Amino acid sequence: MKEIQFTKMHGLGNDFILVDGVVKKLPRLRWSNLAVRICRRLTDVGGDGLIVILPSRKADFRMRIFNSDGSEAEMCGNGFRCMIRYLRDKRYTSMSSIPVQTLAGRITGEIVKSVESDYQVKVAMGSPEFRAEKIPVKTSKPELIESRLRVGSDSYIVTAVSMGNPHVVLFVDSLKMDWKTLGAKLENHQLFPERANVEFVRVLNRRKIEMISWERGAGPTMASGTGACAAVAAGIKTGRLNYKVGVNFELGSLIVEYDKTENMIYKTGPAEYCFSGTYYY
Repeated sequence: MKEIQFTKMHGLGNDFILVDGVVKKLPRLRWSNLAVRICRRLTDVGGDGLIVILPSRKADFRMRIFNSDGSEAEMCGNGFRCMIRYLRDKRYTSMSSIPVQTLAGRITGEIVKSVESDYQVKVAMGSPEFRAEKIPVKTSKPELIESRLRVGSDSYIVTAVSMGNPHVVLFVDSLKMDWKTLGAKLENHQLFPERANVEFVRVLNRRKIEMISWERGAGPTMASGTGACAAVAAGIKTGRLNYKVGVNFELGSLIVEYDKTENMIYKTGPAEYCFSGTYYY
């Protein structure tokens, strides 16, 4: 029987299993297969995803993120914050601003508060992309903004946006709905050839929203970092929100800011430890 060391962390309940390959060379594994096994909640460690931390020639470190279904994601905002805290706590870097190579490009995380009870990481999440072909969305329209999308016998008003990964955002009057069933259908809708993350958003005022997320490859999660950014970007695009917004989830909130001059979205939020251990496979 073989073994591998891991650390489990979470960002607002969105939980991840981190495997450290920065200093010690990791065994040759099919990480997607390991993700499916180790993320099972009843019989294994349990988590929304598996993060593999590696050295990089293009940045200070490299992040690979695998969803609980084994699919590899371009980026994960909550997982990214967890990784940034881990790197600093392990003293792999003394910098407060840490660039990381991801499938969504080079992304920088900055530690803005390091009090144990309130550890906050700010991440430059990139520019929101609304062009349908870049998300991607299979449509003849240049963008999918406030567009009616048929799902079975029903239809919904949606906005599609990429934050390095595809999202579809629905603004709703109430979050008390069968969002899991609809989320699964929208994730796998024929318009989204690479599937989509689904965000259900209730606007409280121009500076605050609450939302729930159905994540591509993971299903219902307690929070979503890229989803929060996508929701705010869609809210600004459709005239609902200001440029700085608090995004509420069940276990807390994120601050999402859009810098119009830079065309850049920044996200700030917590990163917490759960436990560490040895996984046998």
